[in-house]
Amino acid sequence: MFPFVKDHLDEIHRHAIAEYPYECCGIVIGKPGPDGEHILHRCTNIQNRLHEKDPATFTRDARTAFYIDPKELMAILKEAERREMGIKLFYHSHPDHDAYFSEEDKRMALFDGEPVYPDACYLVVSVRGGRVADQALFAWDETEKVFAPRKDG
Repeated sequence: MFPFVKDHLDEIHRHAIAEYPYECCGIVIGKPGPDGEHILHRCTNIQNRLHEKDPATFTRDARTAFYIDPKELMAILKEAERREMGIKLFYHSHPDHDAYFSEEDKRMALFDGEPVYPDACYLVVSVRGGRVADQALFAWDETEKVFAPRKDG
């Protein structure tokens, strides 16, 4: 497993359990290469706020969707730039669902058919009944043009 995942897995699991029955979300930034310095950021899922304000546009609540607070995302991107780091990992949970890369996950990770963060991996943690049940790691496959499961991650 990649160090930037393995080193933070317990914290990611705690975050997923703490947010249950809602989806958690977060980002790991790090130096280039699999073994460089890396920092985990728990992010705020504002999906419930968005759903309450505009249910026609944001049809799902935080039980089945996440939306990282844009102010937090900008702060993390600025920190990454300042530290000469990049986004290594996005993570989120699927409460009472399997660990898979959903159509919504794909939609959020792509822009015009290409990944917004092509070097980032995506970890999905399944939480059932308040306990971690499974997890799956995905990365962009340039050849197939899909987010594919990473067995080596």
